[in-house]
Amino acid sequence: MSELGLGTMTILKHGEVEAKKILETAVQSGIRHIDTADVYARQAVERIIGETLGQERKQLFLASKGGNELTEDGMRWNPDPSYLEEALHGSLERLQTEYLDLYYIHGGTLEDDLDATIEWAKTQKREGLIRQIGLSSIRPNVIKHWAASGALDVLMTPYSLLDRRPETLDVSIPIVGRGVLAKGLLTDEWEKRLGDKGFEAWSNDKLSSELTMMPQPIQAYALAAAKRLCDVVLPGTSSVTQLNETIRAFESEVDEEALDRLLARLPIHPYTKYVT
Repeated sequence: MSELGLGTMTILKHGEVEAKKILETAVQSGIRHIDTADVYARQAVERIIGETLGQERKQLFLASKGGNELTEDGMRWNPDPSYLEEALHGSLERLQTEYLDLYYIHGGTLEDDLDATIEWAKTQKREGLIRQIGLSSIRPNVIKHWAASGALDVLMTPYSLLDRRPETLDVSIPIVGRGVLAKGLLTDEWEKRLGDKGFEAWSNDKLSSELTMMPQPIQAYALAAAKRLCDVVLPGTSSVTQLNETIRAFESEVDEEALDRLLARLPIHPYTKYVT
């Protein structure tokens, strides 16, 4: 059965007070899978999770990510095991925990020494600093390499009604689906969120036409679709109101036959980059 998790990248959008309320509301509502990363708000999200949920640690499944090194003007990809070691210990300190239930490598390319990164992750697992090894990636060639290693426990990748590419992956690994509401396009606010560039492989005209025909409530159908593929469905949120709406939609029953018809109609766009 699929589980609802909490993505925390945007919880600080309206300040620390609201962020703490989001975390507290999530736990009170029964959410246990809390996902974060050291780069979210330049480490501030990890800190506020540690401060707010430190006493709840034993009840939580806590996941973070490393590999994107913060710089003065942004961040850069750094897969070096010595940096990953520093990043992991920094996350543990900020999150006020001795271990992570899941630690993702946050990116990667075939130009990296992937085997060195994999061996580093396996060492952390043996030493008990992490309990599961994850990869957060949109690159099928990197995903295949990690899957072939036998070390990968969990894959995080975008999945939604508007981006069904993970259905084409030939891997038997639990999937954590992020972006399941497609940047708000799969909510009642889709008209406000619709820009002029479309979304992924969708042109703006086709996207607008399809969203108009979506069954209602659209958010419930989007989450129901994600539940079919993903072991954990991971929407983000920036307010308590938004979180409560997501929880209600996740728990709502939908017409499964209507969902079947919707999935049959929607295209599964293939990966066009990083395939080999």
